[in-house]
Amino acid sequence: MKRLWSLFIVTTLMLTTFGTLHPAKAETNLPTDTIPDEEIEFPTGDDVENYSFVQLSEPITQDYDRNNEVLLGYYEPAAQINSTVVTPMDNYREYDKWYVYDQGITKSWSYLSNPYFIMSIARGMSYEKSKEISATISGTFSKEIPNASLPAVKSAFNLNASGSKKVTEKIVLSGPGSGYSSRDFYYKKGRHTHKIKIVQEHRSNWDGVLWKKTFYGSVGKPAIKHYSVDRR
Repeated sequence: MKRLWSLFIVTTLMLTTFGTLHPAKAETNLPTDTIPDEEIEFPTGDDVENYSFVQLSEPITQDYDRNNEVLLGYYEPAAQINSTVVTPMDNYREYDKWYVYDQGITKSWSYLSNPYFIMSIARGMSYEKSKEISATISGTFSKEIPNASLPAVKSAFNLNASGSKKVTEKIVLSGPGSGYSSRDFYYKKGRHTHKIKIVQEHRSNWDGVLWKKTFYGSVGKPAIKHYSVDRR
């Protein structure tokens, strides 16, 4: 009887002891601080106020030959968050950087308006005189160009936010030769169609370039064409 009672006491003590034990927690090196979702920023090319265009070159004038191209510039966040010193506690940000390449003119004077009269020089007026003519002309953009890259493309071709540009040309006025009574001067609004390449770099301030995409399209760059007509 004593043995049974002793065995009962031992068993009870063992159950009590193990019942109070807790499983050991595995130790990890994971940080306890997390970044709140509302602090993660994803600016894109649409955020024009926070972006700036770095102009490198002017559009090229040679015909498109599938070989030549020039980097006109790139569009990036004004703060250049990719160039700052990144520490582990910086808020994570993703953004796009747009590169615009001009590959040359595929068609000269792809559009010409009706003629605009400038002035007429009568016969016998032998002097030469320079005159500046200006016109605001809208550019064109092919449908293959991503909407988010349009601010970069417009800046690369020196167009304003609406996609137009004031073009100024200087012409020399002179009277006609013998046999003609007058010389009339005119100008037309036009465009030169440029083939362009756009490279989208999707970046983060922690990891640099995450992925790239390349797009091809065309831009109608504003231009003025002037000419004269001799009349008898």
